[in-house]
Order: sequence, then structure tokens, then C-alpha cells
Amino acid sequence: MGEREQKKHSGTSANPAYPDKLGFRTYLGTTAMSLTDAMGAALMTSWFMVYLTDYAGLGAFGAVVGSSILLFSRIFDAVNDPLEGWIMDRAKVGKHGKYKPFIILSILLTSVGISCLFFVPAGTHVVLTCLWVIFFYLVYDVGASFYAPNLVYRTLTLDPNQRGKMMIAPRFVSMLLGMITAGLIGIVNAVDAGIGDMHTSFGLTVTALIGITAILSLLGISLVREKHHAPREESGSKTRVRLRDFFLLLKENKALRVRILDMTFSGFIWTFLFATMLYYIKWGLCTDLTTGQVDSDAYGVYSLVSSMMMFLPLLLGTAIAVPLMKKAGSPMRFHRILLLLQAAPCGLLFLFQVIGVLRSTPALFFLCTAITAVAVGCDFIPGESINIECMDYEIYQNGKDRSALCNAFNKFINKAQSALAGSLIGFLLVAIGYVVDSRTGDFAGDITRIPHMLTWFIVIMGLLPCLFGLIAWLVTRSYPVTDEIRSQMKEQLLP
Repeated sequence: MGEREQKKHSGTSANPAYPDKLGFRTYLGTTAMSLTDAMGAALMTSWFMVYLTDYAGLGAFGAVVGSSILLFSRIFDAVNDPLEGWIMDRAKVGKHGKYKPFIILSILLTSVGISCLFFVPAGTHVVLTCLWVIFFYLVYDVGASFYAPNLVYRTLTLDPNQRGKMMIAPRFVSMLLGMITAGLIGIVNAVDAGIGDMHTSFGLTVTALIGITAILSLLGISLVREKHHAPREESGSKTRVRLRDFFLLLKENKALRVRILDMTFSGFIWTFLFATMLYYIKWGLCTDLTTGQVDSDAYGVYSLVSSMMMFLPLLLGTAIAVPLMKKAGSPMRFHRILLLLQAAPCGLLFLFQVIGVLRSTPALFFLCTAITAVAVGCDFIPGESINIECMDYEIYQNGKDRSALCNAFNKFINKAQSALAGSLIGFLLVAIGYVVDSRTGDFAGDITRIPHMLTWFIVIMGLLPCLFGLIAWLVTRSYPVTDEIRSQMKEQLLP
């Protein structure tokens, strides 16, 4: 096979001046392969609980089943994620690469799990229904954990800017599918017009959607060709990944230690901010504090604005991240700048609340949250690039490809943060006596507690994210990968 054919086959650039530049084929493949995971995540986030309570035949018991499964899954992930990481790192580089087979397995398990979770057999005994849901949720969860695109990205190129570009389209796809699935019930209703059974219509609709994305994802992964693997990976048993390597990672990989500590704090900026945003909008910007009555029109408008702010700034941030990261010189330098840009507006939210101008000036509220959202959107690209760089650093330091174990740490932290943020808000609402008239939507508790409640909301969405962002900024000062080490890593990993 000639040089031109080899480059065409691998999806890399034919320009010898940029041997590690990726071609359109690779970008198309990595984007398409993300469709099943993105569709599954969107469906589970938006509709899983609704389906269990309204369409699976479980009624109110569906909420208990759903909540219990989501709680149990975090415990399951604590064991499952590192175990799957070990399995992936233990695999050998074969004809189709090292990580591609696991992406294929993820696509198949995710599509089967989602289809069965949203197509519970009708008329089944409640115990059997629960067992069905539990089993196929575990199928879905295992499949989702095997989807580790960063591992594939690491093998495709050693250029952090090229890696960043690969993440843009999948990020857009994830947002787009989230918007599409938000209107899922409209599609289900259209299907039901010809069937007359919402249970069956829901299952058929979800199965069709996840089936289409699975086919496209399998076609996408077929276009991807892995390239860079650990040079000493196949040299003998001493370099093979062992299960105890999961614990050795934190001891031996300083880059990963710093990144995990960084994520432990910086990851809460987004989750805390948007977990409380709608609560503050309703009670701080749309409620008469003397009566507890909510201005429904204003709440509708401000809620729409906030939902757009969860999409448009993230979209903008993702679009401009790669050229800005290139100007910054490295993913970590850009990430540290963005940490300050996330922390500062959150701190201003808290300050404006304390001095009493936030409620009377909604523009200040939305300006601060918009700036934070843009910075969070930008930070996705350098953040994921740093995660991949920690995998490179492990190979550079120890000669072992423990990339999947590195990735397992990151995935578990993200899942745990989301669960903790939701639990914290729930605890706060119980503690302050949160009572709402379900008929009118107005506050039905002691209205004198509303200002106290608003202060706590701003502590969670303003003060804590500000402090966490500053702590993360200080932590990242000790990140060990310099420009010199980065060049050495690239030289070592080149084939």
C-alpha cells in the first residue's frame, strides 16, 4: 500500500508538514459513533422517570423504582467503572485497534438496554416488571461505561488542538439530540394516532430512534483507525495492566492526581449553578415576597431565557474553544483562565444578592450566569484534552497504557457530582420548609422564610462555585506537564 493510500485509509492529512492532522473521514466517524450514547443519555435524563410512572404500568411505584435504581447505579458504578477500565486497558491491540471493539460493544449494549427499558412488557406482574427494569438498566449502564471516546481520541492524534476539534461535533450532536428528545411526546402521539396504545407507541418510537442511531454509530466507528499506542505495551507481562494498577495510578501519576482534585472542585460550578437557577428565578425574580404569589407570565419568560442560556452559551463556548486554546498555548493554560472566568461571575451573583440589587435587576442575574455558561462551554474542550493528556503522561512515565483506568476516575467523579448536587438541593428544600401549592404554584409555607431561602440558593449557585473555582485554579498550579514534557511525550508516542 502506497503512502497516499495509507494516509487515506487512516483518515490523516496528506500534507507531510502536518503528519498528525486528521482528515474529514476521522471527524465524521468520531461524530457518528457518538450518536447512540448521546441519544441514550438524552432519553434517560428526560424521559426514563416519566415512562416508568406514566407508561410502564407501574404507576406511583414507578417513581420509587426509578429513584432506587438511580441511587443504586452510583454504588454499582463505583465498582463497575474501574473494572471495565481495567478490562479495556488489559486488551491487546488487535486488527481493529484496542478500543474500537469496546465502542462497538457499547453501541450494542446501550441500544438493547434503552429499547427494553422503554418497552416493558404490558400486563406483567409488578415484581417481574421491576426485575426487567433492573436487569436492562444494568445492561444500559455497562454499555454506557464502555463508551470511552477519549481513549480512541488519544490514539488518533497527539496534537491537543486536533483532539479538541474532534470533540466539537459530538458535543453539538449531544445538545441537538437533547433538544429533539425534549419533544419526544409529540412523536409518540403521532405514532399513537395509528396504534391507539401509548405503551406500545412509546416503546416503538424509542426503539426506532435508538435503532437508527445504533446503525449510524456502527457505520461511524468503522471509519475510525486507531494509530498511537504505548510503544512498550506488547513487550512482556511486566507491562500488562493489572487490577491493582487502579490504586497505583493515584500514587504514580501526578498529572492525574492534580486533574482529579481539580475536577472534584471545578465540576461543581456547573452542577450547582444550574441545579438552583430555576428555583431562584421563580422565587427571587417572579414572586411577590409579601404574598408568596408567583407572576406566572414572568416566570414563563424567564424560564425560557434560562433554558436558552443552558444551550446557546454552551454552543458558543464549544465553537470558539479550539482557536482560543491554540492561542493560550496549551489546554491547561486555557483551562486555568476559564476557571477564573467561571468563578468571578458566580462571586458577583453572591455579592449582588448581599447588597440587595440582584432581585431588582434581573439583567445582572442573567449576565452573570451567561458569562459563566460561556466559560463552562469553552472549558469542555480543554478539560477533555487534559484528561487525554493525563493518559499520555501515564504512558510517558510508566510505559503502560492505563488510559481506560484514568478515564474511569473522570467518569465516576462526574456521575457522583450530579447525584450530590441533586441531593444537596433536596436537603435544603426540606430544611427550609419548602411548601408549594400544587394547584397555583404559589408558595404555601411561611413567606417570611423566602428571603432566607434565596440567600441559600445564591450560596449554592454563587458563593460555593466561586470558592470551588478559585481552589481548582490553585490546585492546577502544580500540574506537572510542561511544554518540554509535552514535546517529549509526543516524541515517545510517535510510531
